[in-house]
Amino acid sequence: MGFINLLAFGYLALIALVVLIYFLSKKKYVVKVPSIIPWSAIREDAVRSRIFRIDLLFLLQILLILLLVFFLAHPYLKSNVINISGKNVILVLDSSASMQTSEDNGSRFDQARTQALEMVGRLNQWDKMMVISADYSSRIASDFTDDKHKLNKAINDLKPKDTGTNLDEGVGLGISFLKNVERGEMYVLTDRSPSSVNLTRQKPGNIKFIRFGEKSANVAISSLDVYQDMFKDYTEREAYVTIKNYSGENKNIKLTVFLNDEIIKEEELELAGEEQKTLSVKNLSTAGILKAGIETDDFLAVDNTAYAIINEIKPINILLVSDNFTLQDELEKIEHGTKRIKLTRINVSEYKPEAVKDYDVAIFHEFIPEVSPDINALYTIQNMYALSIQEEDAKASKDFSNLLVPEHSLLLNVKILDWDNTHPVMMHLSNLDDLNIAGALTMEPPDWSTPLIKVSGNLGDSPIAFAGQYAGKKVVTLGFDLGEFDFSKSADLRILILTLNIIQWLNPYEAEDHNKVLTGGQYRPHYTLKDNIEILNPQGETLKYDFKDDSEDHFVFNKIDYIGEYKITGAGFSNRFVTNLFDEEESRIMLELTDDTELVFEEKEAVTLVKDKKTEFGKYLLLLVPFILLVEWLLFYKRLRAGTA
Repeated sequence: MGFINLLAFGYLALIALVVLIYFLSKKKYVVKVPSIIPWSAIREDAVRSRIFRIDLLFLLQILLILLLVFFLAHPYLKSNVINISGKNVILVLDSSASMQTSEDNGSRFDQARTQALEMVGRLNQWDKMMVISADYSSRIASDFTDDKHKLNKAINDLKPKDTGTNLDEGVGLGISFLKNVERGEMYVLTDRSPSSVNLTRQKPGNIKFIRFGEKSANVAISSLDVYQDMFKDYTEREAYVTIKNYSGENKNIKLTVFLNDEIIKEEELELAGEEQKTLSVKNLSTAGILKAGIETDDFLAVDNTAYAIINEIKPINILLVSDNFTLQDELEKIEHGTKRIKLTRINVSEYKPEAVKDYDVAIFHEFIPEVSPDINALYTIQNMYALSIQEEDAKASKDFSNLLVPEHSLLLNVKILDWDNTHPVMMHLSNLDDLNIAGALTMEPPDWSTPLIKVSGNLGDSPIAFAGQYAGKKVVTLGFDLGEFDFSKSADLRILILTLNIIQWLNPYEAEDHNKVLTGGQYRPHYTLKDNIEILNPQGETLKYDFKDDSEDHFVFNKIDYIGEYKITGAGFSNRFVTNLFDEEESRIMLELTDDTELVFEEKEAVTLVKDKKTEFGKYLLLLVPFILLVEWLLFYKRLRAGTA
């Protein structure tokens, strides 16, 4: 036992003060005798005792002082405290497509998972582990815990995805935790080398790569492209399959192509090491799912299959809002020649927002409605005086016309400077330098749009055509009048092609991007989603989403983990899209033979810390003080009643 405040013992001098008080207040004691005769000659002071008698009241007061002094001295009991601090292990498990490569003892991912479970089993009583899964994105499968059952479950629940890998992100996430724990060590279980990760920027600490994989032979479908448009019959469409041999040896390959589960092409070919070939696929007779698969001697199966969608050919119902017949006459030439569109014209005065509900596309000729129509639309405007946007009061308004074309200027003798031939609207238009446009509006494009054709005008190098997506609908705006051209003349052939491209791009049945979604990417619907929808992925898992009115235009589906067909269903509608891997880094499963990256790694041990612990108990002595005060008061009161106090 010890005392923290030794100066408190100075208060023991109070005991002497109590003794002094007792000396100065001697008490008379009444002695009953049968006669006072023997005492009559004795003086009173001779009868008094010179030494006070130690009684219970005095002892209680002394005890009370001792208790208070002990409390002020902070007495404590000394003991040893043993604190064992374990290590903190961070486990990054690569779950990308290449980890599905078959090895002698299961897949690479199976081997990595077995290694991870063994590491859990070797954890000591005081060690903790965190598990991170890394593929195209990184997720914490288990936070730091010493619960081995929880860690084993988290690891066993992981499975490899059909995606590429962003190992930089996974390792970076692990390093961020490694820097903030004591006795930390990090393991990366992958088939990639440390040099594939930018470790210099991340400044790693105690990190070790454990690599898996010995097999190297792989052949993959590296692309599947379908060339189709709404103005061609199915038999005029073509698909092209590209197959690449990523190994260093010759491979015999059998290609089989299915359309709605029916074989439409079979072909055998041989590829030398690192060779690729592209084969055409014809005989496309209907809409549906096109599936290409290869059979060969390789060790990764996920890239042996690819998917595409053959769009359904449907007539597109077009509403033309115009006060004259010039553009109608030209569009009717397309209607009669292709049998792919159905055209209806109404005057501007007849237009109401609900007029578009029975149509697929709207064309507004020299007119912009005040409210954005709920439909994919083309705006072809060249007569600036026919618009309300030139009025000063309209410039400050929130009309859709002011939003679509906030600034404009009429330009004569148009000289085209540049055009974007990568946009679907500009397909097959390789030369527009000498395009004959007599007059056009140069416009300031909205921030949600992409300029298509640029000229030199009063607003600088401004576009006379732009396209984009607003409020969930596709929009094309032309600053010139399509009705001034003759689609039947060769001189205006490029304008005809431009018009056909616009109609096809605006067609809601033609989703040009639903064949180009890669695993690990995103799918943005080109149509409005409302209420509840369900998405069925290729693994048979159903994902449910509930849309509100203010969120229907912002949905992006990003849980694209597997190749194949995704089906979207909702109230009164259904749709689908397909996804593919097409990732050279994942298909090239051969491991790097050398790696110059040096990592410093030291396996940590648990640390035992022994330190003294002082357990104070003075507060418990203080609890006796009220009790002693009560006893002292009762004793004094008893004596007072007896007249002996």
